[in-house]
Amino acid sequence: MALIHKKDIEKLLNVQNNTQNALCISIFIPTHRAGHETLNGNDQILFKNKIREARALLARHDVPEAEINEYVKPAEDLLADNNFWRHQAEGLAVFITKGFSAHYSLPITMPDVVYVLDQFYFTPVIPLLSQNGRFFILCLNREKISFYEATLDKFRAIDVAAFVPETMTKALKFDVKGKDQDFTNSTTTVNGSNIVHGAGATKGDEEHERVREFMIEVDNGLQQILHDEHVPLVLAGVDHYCSIFRNHSKYKNIVPQNVNVNENADTANGNGLHEKALAVVKPLMQQAHTESLSHYENVAGTGVTSEDIATVAAEAVHGRVETLFIAPGQPVWGRYDAKNATAVIHDEYHRGDDDLINLAATKTLAQGGRVFVSSYNGLSEAAADGSANVKALFRY
Repeated sequence: MALIHKKDIEKLLNVQNNTQNALCISIFIPTHRAGHETLNGNDQILFKNKIREARALLARHDVPEAEINEYVKPAEDLLADNNFWRHQAEGLAVFITKGFSAHYSLPITMPDVVYVLDQFYFTPVIPLLSQNGRFFILCLNREKISFYEATLDKFRAIDVAAFVPETMTKALKFDVKGKDQDFTNSTTTVNGSNIVHGAGATKGDEEHERVREFMIEVDNGLQQILHDEHVPLVLAGVDHYCSIFRNHSKYKNIVPQNVNVNENADTANGNGLHEKALAVVKPLMQQAHTESLSHYENVAGTGVTSEDIATVAAEAVHGRVETLFIAPGQPVWGRYDAKNATAVIHDEYHRGDDDLINLAATKTLAQGGRVFVSSYNGLSEAAADGSANVKALFRY
């Protein structure tokens, strides 16, 4: 299953900006890992209904029937893939335009919506790209190297076997005697280098060097996922192994505190590992959110903040938003006027409109700003009247 990263949003933005005279379809549905919903094909049925809605919306844009069929073909191909529907997470996002389609399995519940606009609609996935949306867990047990994607509510394993050694024991030829320090004296090839173990070196020295090389190999493999990421990474396992990985990893957002886990119990019971990791990372996420919000409140009213969505959207386009706080509700339809360098709000959707919350968040992320979503559970928080709340701190 594809993870979604900031680079994916940038790619989608590039696609929409370079596809002339084409509409963009964004489909979101909640999905299920298992249970009767999966057995009964409920997710497929819901997705089929979303395709029907997309067809109706395309027709409202006066798209000819033959062209509508061309637009929705990638979605219908996905609908027909029964194996795909047996391997879902909590949510699914699908983006389609002429000559392009992409889909992402997501660890948070998505709303049941479809949009056909002049641009892709990203607001439902913003929590996963925000500063408090998700984190990773790397479990460094000797018998199993495991990698997980998590939010404050959900947790799922990510298959990294294609580019990360699965087990330290096999890679380093440990002589398994029930202790992490036991290993055989031998010549081991790790990451293309021969490491000779014999006279003149203590077992502790030899093991440390072998484990160091192994951890570097794990880190190099994980860069295929981590190189574009900025979310927290929690290390779980034996402190000695975690410390070596931390000292040699190129990833800059490793959480300072390790999680000690029982190899048999905690890794078999995903919830146990998730709970332990959550106890470490949640206070850090909340602290960053609280401190950023306190800074906003300290400078509010001095000309470097705004709670007006039209102003915030325009400043985000200009690259001025340093930190954005959102609690998405209903879309705020409007349009950025490049000629006057302002954004205008419409009472209802007009052809060519964007959700200004969507515009502000994507522009902030694309230009290196930080986005915080006030709800820790997807899009559950909004103002009492259903409108979106927004606060922005400007760079200058």
